[in-house]
Amino acid sequence: MLIIQTAWRPIKKSLVALLASFLITHSAWAHSSFTLIFDAEMSVINDVKQGTYAQLATLVKQQRQQKDNVFFIFGGESLGPSMLSSMDRGSHIIDLLNSLSPSVMGVSKREFSYQEDELTLRSYEASFPIVSSNLYDPLTNGNLEGLRTYSILQQNKVRLGFLSVVDPSIAKKYPTDRVQILPPQDAVQKTAQTLRQQGIDFIILHYSSYSPQVDEWLEQGIIDLALFVDQNFHLTPYYNHPHHPRNMILSRAAYALTLDITPTDAKHSEWQITKQEVDLRTLVSKADVLSQEMDYGSRLSTLLSKNIGTTSTNINLVRHDIRTTENAFANFVADTLKDFTGADISLFNSGTLRGNRLYPAGSQLSIKDIRSIMPYRNTMVLIEAKGQQILTALEHGLSGLATTSGQFLQVSGLQVIYDSSQPIGNRLVSVTFKGRPIDPELSYKLATLDYLKNGGDGFEMFTKNLHLDYKKTTSLILSDLILEKIYNEKIISPKIDGRLQDIH
Repeated sequence: MLIIQTAWRPIKKSLVALLASFLITHSAWAHSSFTLIFDAEMSVINDVKQGTYAQLATLVKQQRQQKDNVFFIFGGESLGPSMLSSMDRGSHIIDLLNSLSPSVMGVSKREFSYQEDELTLRSYEASFPIVSSNLYDPLTNGNLEGLRTYSILQQNKVRLGFLSVVDPSIAKKYPTDRVQILPPQDAVQKTAQTLRQQGIDFIILHYSSYSPQVDEWLEQGIIDLALFVDQNFHLTPYYNHPHHPRNMILSRAAYALTLDITPTDAKHSEWQITKQEVDLRTLVSKADVLSQEMDYGSRLSTLLSKNIGTTSTNINLVRHDIRTTENAFANFVADTLKDFTGADISLFNSGTLRGNRLYPAGSQLSIKDIRSIMPYRNTMVLIEAKGQQILTALEHGLSGLATTSGQFLQVSGLQVIYDSSQPIGNRLVSVTFKGRPIDPELSYKLATLDYLKNGGDGFEMFTKNLHLDYKKTTSLILSDLILEKIYNEKIISPKIDGRLQDIH
């Protein structure tokens, strides 16, 4: 700066002053510029179709080498479900992230896949802060132990505020033992105010359930940038709606987001943002992180590669299909659950089954396959339920057809006729049990999963029902039961028999 002033000394003083002022301002803005890298929803490691942690590590390394003030923000949604997470509750994800050195991680709904105490344990394994701004734990009279309500990210002269909120509705899908989810609006306003009082000019909100209210917060200047990822966002009614230009939505699988951000005025009240979505699959893997992923995969394959049986019919686990219609493999699971517990009826939410793939007839099934299909550690419960509760549950399950949310119920012991073209709440046409209409006042022995019994996916009608004992009560989880069933039968033949019929 002084060298430039010296070189231009012969020029008129006013011009020199003007130029010096410009250069000082430009230099200050340059020091205030920064880059964000954002990604999330990576529960399965070494998945070349979705992008890997090793490829994400390459992107992070490239950005850090090429630019100053680079912040890597991870949006969570990754500690579950997966086959490996069902065993270590997401520890391997934290291990991999530690190698990428995120600036911060925001909590999303899947971080509650294995309850809040496991999330606390993961937070102590992490070398980076994990943030959730609207949780209340009565044990601490504050946030969940190990989590931060906000984080201030700093490099050189750049100081950013980060907060993260989850929507209260996630408690229906991922019930917690004791932690309460506070209203996001109150949490955002209060936390943003705290950050402003600490001199933070740029506040970033990470959120995990889309809400138009985020656009209002941006318009009002409560926050400056919002980050959201949902690979199924195209299935929501908000997909084609306009949203605030600083509400950054990442909806393509295998892509990460980079944002180059520069202030355009001295007060840092206006910002220029250059956005780029990067296809991770086009990047070379970072060797050390690839080695980590392969090591985890190798250990898992050694444990789970044993073949246990064969399917003589096709198994279709495509997400849309299994979450909207009767499914052959789901019938096999529901029948096994009903028979094992001695129930009259069984039902479970279709989101229990994962994989999003087809197994052609003749495919051998390994332990790994079944763990991949059923990554949650669901336990089985037998309860006494009124017919009306079952009818209410079935109707509720039909309310999520348009969004393929996973609450669509797969059943055994019933024949259900429904009309998906009818309004929500009026889709159930008839339900029969042993050829007769189900009696709303009669009690039935119902087998289901602890997830539904505890109110998951909004199935609150069973939360107060008492458990019944059954002769084969064991510590088996559902995936263990299915593994044992396939191993004993050697050849299975899942089929569709018309128990769920859509007459639209």
